[in-house]
Amino acid sequence: MIRLILPGDCAGDAAHVVRKALIFGVLLLALAPAAHLAWVARAMPHFGHLHDDSIYFVCAKSLAEGRGYRILSLPAEPFQTKYPPLWPLALAVIWKLDPHFPENLRWAMALGWIMLPAFVALAWRWFRRSGFGACLSTTLCVMIALSPCAIVLSAGVMSDLVFAVALLAAILAIERAESGTWRALAAGALSAVAYLIKTAALPLAFTGPLWLALRKKYRAAALMLAAMLPAVMSWTLWSRAHMSRARDLVTLYYTNYLGYQVYNVGWLDLPVVMWKNLDGVFCGIAELLIFDIAKSPWGTYLSRFLGVVVIAGAVRLARRSGITPYHWFAVAYTAILLVWHFPPNNRFLLPLFPLLLAGAAVELANLARVIRNEWPHGRANQVVVAAIAAGCLGVLSIAAVWNTRALVEDIPLAVAQHRTVLASNRLAFAWIAQHVPAGNFYAYDDPVFYLYTGHHAASLPVAPLPFYREDRESILRPFRTMPDFAREQHLDYFLFTAADFHRDLATPERTEVRRILSREPALELIYRSPFSSIFAIHRVILDTQRVKIRTRDVVKTAAHPAGPSSNTSGTQ
Repeated sequence: MIRLILPGDCAGDAAHVVRKALIFGVLLLALAPAAHLAWVARAMPHFGHLHDDSIYFVCAKSLAEGRGYRILSLPAEPFQTKYPPLWPLALAVIWKLDPHFPENLRWAMALGWIMLPAFVALAWRWFRRSGFGACLSTTLCVMIALSPCAIVLSAGVMSDLVFAVALLAAILAIERAESGTWRALAAGALSAVAYLIKTAALPLAFTGPLWLALRKKYRAAALMLAAMLPAVMSWTLWSRAHMSRARDLVTLYYTNYLGYQVYNVGWLDLPVVMWKNLDGVFCGIAELLIFDIAKSPWGTYLSRFLGVVVIAGAVRLARRSGITPYHWFAVAYTAILLVWHFPPNNRFLLPLFPLLLAGAAVELANLARVIRNEWPHGRANQVVVAAIAAGCLGVLSIAAVWNTRALVEDIPLAVAQHRTVLASNRLAFAWIAQHVPAGNFYAYDDPVFYLYTGHHAASLPVAPLPFYREDRESILRPFRTMPDFAREQHLDYFLFTAADFHRDLATPERTEVRRILSREPALELIYRSPFSSIFAIHRVILDTQRVKIRTRDVVKTAAHPAGPSSNTSGTQ
């Protein structure tokens, strides 16, 4: 059949092209702040601030040098059996192309930044497939591109953004898996890719097939599962075969997700962990929308309100358009976050960002419908409706002001602070190169320290359970025995910087830890700059302290012998 091209068709095609070009231009413009930050901070002075990024890069170096998938920064150089290898493999390409650190960080950042426009593009496709119009889909994608959380993560080498891209690609593929064999296999393969970036994608192995099975697409469900399972089994078997048998805190933290979970959270601790993690989920959702809003007292209440509203909107979307694979995954993923040993934050909720934005949009549309319907029905209704509308406008204003301030002031200031600390640390690194030819170090950002100095290093993991219990003494106790930690990990020196403990401790606890360490007799100051200090550990002092402790225990036993009710056996 020959189709006649009429003038109206040409006009329609031209309008469609113009509309697509306009959408592309708007999204490109929305990515400008992220591109600007990446360019300004291309030397990555903030590298290692979130710790995991530097671990990925150390493992990538190990792969690139043919030394296996290892954490080279730790004294024992154990195999990396905690984080799957796909993202470090991608970063290993950077090491192969440019093995000079820290100059190669700019290429690593470029690779990480590309994930933001990819995430925006996939989110736009998911919004359109979920029934949102072009204008609303574009608006929601602009919100993703301008989110300070997404912008900060795009200017680094954390795995969260690349995981979000792989996850959303897998979900889009699952939604099409029922239409053919190859689509089902592609859905499983993309799910496997997401899993090999972060094991948090594991719920896809059952939520995807479950969604397909409920639609009576049993063959597609089986094919998807069959395509994903080899990746799951391969990583599980390899990590078990190469996992360190050591059970010290450092080894558990760096190499064993499940072991560290069991170490921290027992059955009796689950209620308090789940309760506080639920609050973390609400705050994480809110902080994707409004930068750092949960850190103020009133912001905590606003965060809980926003979290409830967004979740209610996601449920309303499911009731309106049907439960999607994204909904199923979000439920399973959130269930894991609730029992995990670390409070969820905006970084953990980033993979769910498009679904959460869709929920917010649906709930706002529902509220607008209520306002429109109730406005004509009397003075009292008008007052209530006006108050609700004013509240919504207030929240939107707070979001605009907070996020603008973050992009214009807070984030650039943080980058400048990182530059100052790094400059001081690099002076300390240069001093170490001249005066410390060998020896292992304690360093809070241990992988970064290793990459700059070549010395092995370890950091003291701060167990999270005391924070859930609000037990300040248990939080501080490990720092009172730092020499014992040094002996256990075979450390010879300590590096302390002005930025230490920022991931784990509040300001009062950080101050107290510095006071504790400043009074530790086993540490001898051998170098000091405005923001960095290096201490040597005196083995003789450590041995003397142990002798004194044993002597004191003997004296106490002699002065207060055990009575008949004591459990001590063999009393003379």
